[in-house]
Amino acid sequence: MRSSVSRAAPILMGLTLAPFGVVTPSAVAQAAPSGLDLLGVSQSATAPADPVLGAPSTEADSTTRATSRALVVNVPSCSESDLQTAIGAVAAVGGTVNLKPGCTYTLTDATPPNDDNGLPVITNNVTINGSGDTVTRAATAANFRFFEIDGAHGNLTLNLLTLSNGHASGSLGNGRGGALWLKGAGAAVTLNNSSLTANIADTYGGAIDNDNGAVSVNTSTLSGNRALAGGAVFVSPFGGSGRATVDASRITGNHAVNLGGGIAAATGTTVALNSTPVTGNDVTGAHPQGGGIAQAGTMALNASGVTGNTVTGTNAQGGGIFNASGTVRFTSSPVNGNTANGTNSRGGGIFDTAFGRVALTSSPVTGNRALGTGANGGGIFNASGTVTLLASPVTGNQPDNCGSPSTVPGCS
Repeated sequence: MRSSVSRAAPILMGLTLAPFGVVTPSAVAQAAPSGLDLLGVSQSATAPADPVLGAPSTEADSTTRATSRALVVNVPSCSESDLQTAIGAVAAVGGTVNLKPGCTYTLTDATPPNDDNGLPVITNNVTINGSGDTVTRAATAANFRFFEIDGAHGNLTLNLLTLSNGHASGSLGNGRGGALWLKGAGAAVTLNNSSLTANIADTYGGAIDNDNGAVSVNTSTLSGNRALAGGAVFVSPFGGSGRATVDASRITGNHAVNLGGGIAAATGTTVALNSTPVTGNDVTGAHPQGGGIAQAGTMALNASGVTGNTVTGTNAQGGGIFNASGTVRFTSSPVNGNTANGTNSRGGGIFDTAFGRVALTSSPVTGNRALGTGANGGGIFNASGTVTLLASPVTGNQPDNCGSPSTVPGCS
């Protein structure tokens, strides 16, 4: 039976307006300050008065007590019911689930447990060990994500596992996190050698929506995911400090409608990308921003190139990255081959809004393009923010390198 849940419809203006979906107690939509855009930035602070700026069955497991006294559950088959029972055994008390190697677990339940989740809600410390296994939502099933991870003690680790075809629906739930939704302070997710692919969120975070939790992604791939904002990952603080760290991974081929084809991060968040390229992501919609990344918090890219991303539409901004009054530091992270395409497009590689700060060290900006009538800033478009270049040439961009006229010291 589907749980009875009070749930408000998601609101698309301002991060803190989006509601939580909670089984107990009933959901309460949070009020937000007025005048915030999708990244939680005051629209009055984003730009000068330039009109182009915007903003598992019970008998089916082998269960033992480990030395830590946490449950260990071995899933003996590739069945949906065995998987759900196994995870249900540890979700609230903590423990480890070992999947049967090489399985594809296809979730078909037309009324998924826990309202809009295909698997039990994680409220304790849980590890799921795969061996190349896949958990997928059947194409004919109702829409649901796989996991909701609830703070203050929800902590999920996935090893050697693929999650595919999850769909967080705005009509059945809050539409957040196509595969994984971290709900509240204390919630945490760690991905090791895993993949999140072809998942959809009707609102935020095609693969992962992190609301004031902590995400750690290691040697993993986020690809082909889709959302309104944050095609692969959306990070928001909800009054706290949402965090994401991505190491030696790939964020590629994801799509968003409004902003952040690969990643969207709101003001008050911290994101670090280490040896993690952001490639081939896109945003197509009205006033699209940040083909690879759209962010308003604090972000560091280390040996993480931003390459081949695209924003397409009128007033397209930031083919590679759109920085909304936040701070971005590039170190040995080239920005190349990105495109902003449409009337009045700005910043083929980088768009920096008013009060934004972008610092590039040993990070060339090359071969980016701003296309269409009135296009400006093929490499970098700086709208009254601060951009600094250290051993980071800006060359070979179209129609110009740093806008006309340029406001980036040392760039012409």
